[in-house]
Amino acid sequence: MPVNQLNLLEEATLDPAIRFNHPLSEHWQQPKGILLTGATGFLGAYLLDELLHKTTADIYCLVRCSNLDTCKERLKTHLEFYTLWHENLCEGHGGADRIIPVVGDLSKPLFGIPQEQFDELAANIDVIYHNGAFVNAARPYSTLKAANVLGTQEVLRLASLKQTKPVHFISSIAVFFSSAYAQAEKIIETDLPELSTLKGGYKQSKAVAEKLVTIAQQRGLPASIYRCSRILGHSKTGIMGNSKDLFCRMLKSCIQLGKFPEVNMEPNIVPVDYISQAIIYLSQKETYIGKAFHFLNNQQMNWLNLMREIGSFGYCLEAVTYDEWLAKLKQNVQKDEIYASLWLMLSTANKLFPVNNQLDDSYTRQCLTNSSIVCPPLDKKLIYTYLNYFIKSGYLPTIQLSSRET
Repeated sequence: MPVNQLNLLEEATLDPAIRFNHPLSEHWQQPKGILLTGATGFLGAYLLDELLHKTTADIYCLVRCSNLDTCKERLKTHLEFYTLWHENLCEGHGGADRIIPVVGDLSKPLFGIPQEQFDELAANIDVIYHNGAFVNAARPYSTLKAANVLGTQEVLRLASLKQTKPVHFISSIAVFFSSAYAQAEKIIETDLPELSTLKGGYKQSKAVAEKLVTIAQQRGLPASIYRCSRILGHSKTGIMGNSKDLFCRMLKSCIQLGKFPEVNMEPNIVPVDYISQAIIYLSQKETYIGKAFHFLNNQQMNWLNLMREIGSFGYCLEAVTYDEWLAKLKQNVQKDEIYASLWLMLSTANKLFPVNNQLDDSYTRQCLTNSSIVCPPLDKKLIYTYLNYFIKSGYLPTIQLSSRET
């Protein structure tokens, strides 16, 4: 649909047939069955791992593939990549496999499966973790709507059938990246995205999906919202899920070019293990059902300090103006796909990494006080871990990282 015809307020309409008239699942606190969407994504792998370790439930994983055998192999390969797979990992009570693939498509009505199978799935699960989404910052809302908006509606439909099932919706902190919050002193967890001023297809689709969840809450669904900042690798292994996102491409391009732009921006990097552990912990506490949470890194580093820190490990990096750096990038577009794709991203982005000092996660950190879950700071130790992984995986040029105190 043309951008000038897009009305997000009209888009945020939940099917009136979706009602939560059935009693809450009696097993929701100690679930026997859990549905996880997006298990083959980066965060999804760690959510699956946490659910396998922190519950005894069977985990139904919605996967877009041709058949069950392909689904099983895809999930196994995915967990192996993140070093989360062990041969006895999925053996549950009675030797049953706890990972149960569901062949389906989030972007289709009823996940593209027969009504009878959809109803059977609704009867077998007690809780839903909706992490699946089409993540692409360059695509318009019209392209992302089917998976991100209508897919969320189908998740809510499933939650309403047979028994009411709590829904844990994984969103993005980027839903607040709009002019509506430019003058806000603080953006807290209970604030809601302002749809009318939001630009960018992915942000729009996540904000509309959030609105569907809040409508479902008003109709009686116990649903929680988890807004994530920029998710990067595991704080111990450094393993990254998507080296093609804007930050990783920026990092690689700067290192390969030997130059970085002097700009005021803050990536707000949050390790994936902090987010996955926090989500599962919070989701299992009755007190926090129906709440919203922000996952930020309060011990952050701005872009200039980050690049200087990276340079101190042995990479030769020169600070230049943004225009100089952009010109250098453009000169090299034909030499490397990483430059071409980054150039395309920058041509459509309003800002690289917005500085949003108003974002607040005080309530989330308060809720985690009695746990051992704390976001690792972005310091030289974490930077070393990430650089080391990037080098070992072949993503960054090989150098001997400076042996300094980490």
